[in-house]
Amino acid sequence: MDVSVCIVNWNTRELLARCLQSIRQHTDGVAVEVIVVDNGSSDGSAAMIALGFPEVRLIEPDENLGFARGCNLAAASASGQCVLYLNPDTELATNAIHGMWQFLMNSPAYGAVGCRLLNTDGSIQPTCAAALPTPRNELSALLFLDRLFPRSRAFRPRELADGGHDDSRDAECLSGACMMLPRALALRLGGFDEHLFMYGEDLDLCCRIRREGLRLRYLASETIYHHEGSASRKRGRSFAPTRQRAANHYVLRKHFGRASALGYRAAVLVGSCVRLLGAIALSPLWALGRDTGRPALGAFIGRHADLFMWSIGVKGRLPR
Repeated sequence: MDVSVCIVNWNTRELLARCLQSIRQHTDGVAVEVIVVDNGSSDGSAAMIALGFPEVRLIEPDENLGFARGCNLAAASASGQCVLYLNPDTELATNAIHGMWQFLMNSPAYGAVGCRLLNTDGSIQPTCAAALPTPRNELSALLFLDRLFPRSRAFRPRELADGGHDDSRDAECLSGACMMLPRALALRLGGFDEHLFMYGEDLDLCCRIRREGLRLRYLASETIYHHEGSASRKRGRSFAPTRQRAANHYVLRKHFGRASALGYRAAVLVGSCVRLLGAIALSPLWALGRDTGRPALGAFIGRHADLFMWSIGVKGRLPR
């Protein structure tokens, strides 16, 4: 077996069906097995797999294991040379599994590979290849400094600049929505950190791969659609941004020490405060910008109030 595709699903039946169908349609030249861990879905996902995709190996734990534990459970039963961690809300648009597998087989200096991820509307998803989170780039993003000074190295964002995803390149971080690595390496590293229930698992794994002296590669030649946020939307307005910052803080403390993690928390504190004060000050003019795609004032304030609460240690602590 060449590649074991490991998918963790929670109540995304329709998207999962499209994902599995795309694997059937767009995978050639490579032997693939698909393993789905269904984390107690109540939408009929398991029945859909049994009826429509009998070739898929279905694992049904007795509880919602979260993304990290679910992926590790799938990888433990895998038999492929490589494992591909793939989100259920993705759709292959090219023969991406073959392309990533072929790259790893021919590139022993690399520990993982990802590919071009597109949003539903066809726009690039910048997190498919990005830099590590730091206090500087977090503060730059929250204060819009990366947009005001796009050519400044001091205010460089985590994401690559415009056009930066057009060519294949090495990256500091790859998205866990689609990440392939040799199975032997995945097992040696112990897979994803199970302290992380959702978000940050990919960041931590990328750090550990790089500490092995291995590189990470982003392939612009292979494309997958990622209908991002399908699971997190079910959990409420601020779940994703708050949980993501909490996970980033955990990873920074784990790999770079207390000072780095404290600086990151301080950056979120300052940035969220400035955004809250700015939104309140500009509230009389806020409605004028609604047609430009600006979010509702209440949602904006609520989201950044939650970030502020996390930054002072009140909300969103990890591990769960």
